[in-house]
Amino acid sequence: MKRCSFFQIRIEFIFVVCCLLLAVRSQSEENLTLKAQIDSYQKQLAVDATRVGIRLKLAKVFLQIEAYTQAVAEYREVISFVGTVSDHDLALPEGYYGLGLAYTGLEKFDEAIEAYQSAIKYAPEWAHIHAALGAGYANLHRYDAALNAYKTAHDLKPNDAMIHHQLGNIYNKQGKHSEAIAHQQRAIAISPTLASAHYQLGLLYTQENWLAKAISAYETAYAADPELIETLYNLAQVHRRNGDRQAAREKMQLFEKQKMVVKPIQELRGALQRTVEPIQRAGILANIGRLYLKSKYYEKAVREYEKAIALNPKAVEAYNGVGIAYAMLKRYPEAIEAQQKALALQPEFAEAHAGLGLVYLMQNRTELALKHYRQAVRLNPQFFEAHLKIGTILLNQKQYVEAASTYQKAIALNPDNAEAYHNLGLCYAHQDKTKDALLALQKAVDIARSSQVSNTNQDIKILFLPETYYMIGELHAQQENYGASESAYLSSGLPKAYNALAQLSAKIASTYEKQSKRREKLKTAASYAQTAIRLNPNIASYHNTLALIAYRNGDYLTAETSIRKAIELAPKNRNYQEGLKHILKR
Repeated sequence: MKRCSFFQIRIEFIFVVCCLLLAVRSQSEENLTLKAQIDSYQKQLAVDATRVGIRLKLAKVFLQIEAYTQAVAEYREVISFVGTVSDHDLALPEGYYGLGLAYTGLEKFDEAIEAYQSAIKYAPEWAHIHAALGAGYANLHRYDAALNAYKTAHDLKPNDAMIHHQLGNIYNKQGKHSEAIAHQQRAIAISPTLASAHYQLGLLYTQENWLAKAISAYETAYAADPELIETLYNLAQVHRRNGDRQAAREKMQLFEKQKMVVKPIQELRGALQRTVEPIQRAGILANIGRLYLKSKYYEKAVREYEKAIALNPKAVEAYNGVGIAYAMLKRYPEAIEAQQKALALQPEFAEAHAGLGLVYLMQNRTELALKHYRQAVRLNPQFFEAHLKIGTILLNQKQYVEAASTYQKAIALNPDNAEAYHNLGLCYAHQDKTKDALLALQKAVDIARSSQVSNTNQDIKILFLPETYYMIGELHAQQENYGASESAYLSSGLPKAYNALAQLSAKIASTYEKQSKRREKLKTAASYAQTAIRLNPNIASYHNTLALIAYRNGDYLTAETSIRKAIELAPKNRNYQEGLKHILKR
C-alpha cells in the first residue's frame, strides 16, 4: 500500500525516541515546571559539582526538552566522574543509556549503539537498554542485529508491550508477517491503547488481505491517537479495495482535513530535528505549542511550551501561550503565574494582559478580567479579541450602551465577524432599537452563511446562529411581522423557538373569523408546542403552552395532562394551579 514517506519517518524515528523517553519522564518532579527543575539542579551543582544523582536528573530533563547536545554533555560528565569514584558505579549504566538516548535524538545512531553497548556491560539485566540498542540498529536498517537485541529484551521482560511492538515491527521488516502479527497482538493485550501497535496491525492485516480486521485496527489506532492521521489515508485505501467508495471518500476527506492540522506540526518537528541552536529550537517548540493550542490539544500545548521555556527562559510568547493552555485546563494559579512572568519580561505585552483577562473571566472575576482586557486594548488598540471580550463582559453586566460601542469598535477592526454583529444586535434589542437590532442580527446571519459556504468556520452555527435566528423571530413578532417571525423561529430550531412559534400561531388563530380555519391554526400551534416538549421535556412553560392551546381547541384531556405536567415541574407556580382549576371546570 502506498504511504507518505514523512509518516513512515514519524513512525520509525520520532516514535522510537519518544517512547524511550517515557521512563525518563516518569521520574521527573511532577510539581515543578521543566525550567524550575533545570534551575534547581544547576544551583545544586554550582554548590557541589560531584553530585552525580543531581547531574543525572539534569541530563534527563535536557532529554525531555529535546536539548540533546546539552544532555550529551551532562551524561559525559557523569560517566567521566563516575569512572573515578567507585561509590557511583551504579550510575554508569544509566549514564551510558542516557547518552545513547541523546545521540539517538541527534540521529547519531552509531554513537548511540556504542553507548548502549557500554551500558549493557554494566547492567546486562536491564531490558530497556537492550530495547534501545534494538532501536538503534533498526534506525540503521540492521534488522538482524535489532531482532537479537529485542529478543534479549523480551527474555528479560516478557510482558513489556513496547518490546513486543518493536519485535513485531522488526519481523515485519523481515517479511515474517505471522510473527509480526503475533507480537503486535500481544502488545495490544498488554496495552490496549497502544495506537502504534493497532496501526501496525492494520498494515499487516491489509498485507494479508484481511480487510475487515484492517479497518477495525486502523479505526482503533486513530481513536487512540488522532495525530496518527496516516490511519485515515490507509483506511480510505482499504475501503476502496473493499468496494465501499462512500466510506473511502469520507475517510479521505477527513484525512485531508486533519492533515491541515497535523502536517504543520510534523513539518515543525522536522525543522526541530535539523536545528541545533537552543533559542531557535525554543522558537520552533513554541510554534508547535501554538498549533496544539489552536487545535485544543491543551495538555500537548503545555508540554511543548514548557520545553520552549526551559530552552529559552526569556520566551515571552511561550509564557503567554502556556498561560492560555493552563487556563483552558482550569489550572488557574499556573495560568496567572505564567502571564505574570510574561509581563515581568515585557510589561507592555498586550497578549499577556488579555491572557490574565481570560483567566479571571473563566473564574467569574469579571472586574479583574475587564481591567486586564482594557489594559490590553490600551496597549494595542487593534486587539480585536480583547474588544470582543470587553463587549461580552459589558453585555452580561447589562451595560448595553457601552457594550454596543465596544462591539462597534470590534466590527471596525473585523467587519466580517458574525459574533460581533450578533452581540451588537442583542445590545440594540435591549435598548428597544428594534430596527438597528434586526440589521445587526441579519448581518450576523449573512456572514455566518457566507462562512459556511466557503468552509472557513463550520462552528458558527453550532455556537450562536440558532440564538440569532431566535432573536430575529422575537423582534419580528414584536412588530407583528408574523411571516418573517415564523421563518426565523423555524430557522432557529431551538426548543424555545418552537414554543414561541406555538404561542405565535395561537395568537394568529385568534384573528381568524372562521372556526374551521381557527381550529386548523390551533392544531399547527399544538404541533409546535409538542415539538418544543420533545426537544426539551423538562421545561414547565412548554407544557403550559400546550395546555392553553389544547384548552382553546376543546381538547380538555390533553389540556389537563399537560398542565399537570407543568405543575409537576414547577409545583409553586400559582398560574399553573389556577389553569388546572379552569380546565377541570370544563
